[in-house]
Order: sequence, then structure tokens, then C-alpha cells
Amino acid sequence: MDDTIIETPLFDPNMDSYKPFFDHEWAKQTFELVKDSALESPVNSLMVAWRSTNGAHLLPWLMADSLRGYAKGEHLGNIEYRTSYSDQLVKHLVEKIASRMHPKLKYDQRASLSRIVGQIEKEAFHDMKAARSQVELDISEYWRFLTESREFPFCIMGTQIINYCSLFFAYEDFIAGFIRVKNPKYTSTHKDTTAQLTIHYGAVLGGYCWADAEIDVARLVRNALVHNSGRCEPAIEKHPTRFLDVTEIANPELRGHKFNIVSGKVQIAPDNTRYLFSILKLRVTRIAEAIK
Repeated sequence: MDDTIIETPLFDPNMDSYKPFFDHEWAKQTFELVKDSALESPVNSLMVAWRSTNGAHLLPWLMADSLRGYAKGEHLGNIEYRTSYSDQLVKHLVEKIASRMHPKLKYDQRASLSRIVGQIEKEAFHDMKAARSQVELDISEYWRFLTESREFPFCIMGTQIINYCSLFFAYEDFIAGFIRVKNPKYTSTHKDTTAQLTIHYGAVLGGYCWADAEIDVARLVRNALVHNSGRCEPAIEKHPTRFLDVTEIANPELRGHKFNIVSGKVQIAPDNTRYLFSILKLRVTRIAEAIK
């Protein structure tokens, strides 16, 4: 494939950036707020969707961390297994050696041989433990190997775009469910979401949950990713402080709530997804408290 048609992906190379963002304690509290209410089903659907998105988000970190755990478990397992059969090994070796000695070993000679073989086994066991500790998996090197591979950055770029959109899609569906509590005929294809929220729940709650600046930024970025290959001029024009052009910057800042722009296209970093979750869950909490 011609390399000139492949864009260079911008991604966060820090392994810890891909740790889980889903707040299980918050989810538990939200479930309690909507228990036996008309909002219980929409909240259940939202939590499943967001936990799934969290799973996709953490997959790079989980892959590396699981390998570290597996390697450590193999090391400890080998040590424990060696410990369990060490006495049997010494006894077996002594019997084998003694059976081939001529003349036959006397009792004190056999006891001496057993002590010597036992000491050799202990020394070998100690050397094995020391050697294994020196060759433990270096997870940072393994992560560097992944991030420097040809395809891994594109895997990250693709999943981050999907994750960001998935969070907002699920929130949209939740808002539709919230409106249907009062208007069962409402569907997400209607264009009067803000008006419906205002009619049924008031301008303050409706504005906070659907029309404020945070939601507007997220909606415009979602639209750019889904419909315009990441080109998001409307979002940049309306919210210029939330976007940073890093086209000519070698090491852009990938942490925080701002979006990076490369060659006119928005790039989704893990912190963008994490931040979106943080602002959406506040609105879900406000809705859950209002429905009690």
C-alpha cells in the first residue's frame, strides 16, 4: 500500500492513560437512585454500554498488564513447584547413585551423600531463583515495542474514536429514555430534544443535560468524527479554547480536556474520552436525582 495515503496517527504513548475510567461506586449509587423508577431500564442500558466502552478503552493496558501478571505467575509457579518436589528429587538421586555404587554404601556414607545432594539442590534452586529474577518481563520495554510497531498506533487511534462516539451515543439514548418517561412517543430521531426536556423537566435541567457548552462540544466532535472524517471547523469556531492545533508540534500535550488538531482533523486521546465520561456522569446523576 502506498504510504503517502496513510496519515500519521497521533496517540498517547503512556500505558497508564489506558487504565479504566468507569466509576463503579458511582454506578452503584446511581442504580440505588433509580431503583423501581421509570428510569431504571434506561440507566441499566447506559451502564452496560459505558462499561463496554470502558472495556474497549482499557484493552491496550489490560493486554500489557495481563502479560506482566502471567509472566510473574509463571515465575512464582515454577518456584512453588520446584519447592514441592525438591525433597523427592534429593531422595531419588541418592537412591539412584547408591544403587550403582560398588561396593554398596554404608549407612553413614549414604547419609553423607544425601546431605551433599541436598546441598547441591538448594544451591541450584537459589541460582535458579536469582537467574529468573534478573530476566523478569520489563513491561515498559514491551509497551515501547508495541507502540513503535507499525499497526499498533492505528489500533489505538481507531478504538479511541469509537470509544468517544460510543460514550456519547449511549448518552443520547439515555436522554431519549429520560424524555420517554414523560412522552412515550418520543424517539431519538426527533429534532426537538432541548424543547422536550424543557417542557417536561424545565429549562435549567434541560439546558444542563443537553444544551450547555460541554455537551455542545462533545456533540460537535462526535458529528465531525462520524460524518466529516474528523474535520470539525464548526466546533473550533464555537469553542476555540477547547482545541489546539499541534500539526507542527513534535510532542503535543495529550492530557487534559483539550482536543488536538492535526491537519485540520480532531484527534481523540484517552483523556478526551475520560473527560467526556466525567462530564456525562454528572448529568446522569442530576437526572437520576430529579426522577426520584
